[in-house]
Amino acid sequence: MSDKIVFGLATYKNAVAGLHLQTVTYGESASSAEATDEDGYIEQIDVYGKKRTIQCEGNVTVDADLSALTVGGSLTVDSKDYKIDSVSIKEAVNGHKTASISGSAPMEKPADLGG
Repeated sequence: MSDKIVFGLATYKNAVAGLHLQTVTYGESASSAEATDEDGYIEQIDVYGKKRTIQCEGNVTVDADLSALTVGGSLTVDSKDYKIDSVSIKEAVNGHKTASISGSAPMEKPADLGG
């Protein structure tokens, strides 16, 4: 059974976790390999390891249970599951807490266009 956090008010196994997400940043990344000729000029660049990335930030409520925010857990946003890569929680001197969560997911292969 996987732990899930659902976008909006974060939930953990259908219970409120106490994280109100404020911003979400989406991205894509990949690694690249370059083929060069004998003179060192790049002739071709290929990419591999393509993945989608997500960065979520939010406010933590006073009675929050953030136990669902663990590295390796699942973060579900818009019906896509991301593996949580990192979590950081910041607490101010006035007791205000914020959380930042980063995750990644494999990119889907493009549909075959036929021909």
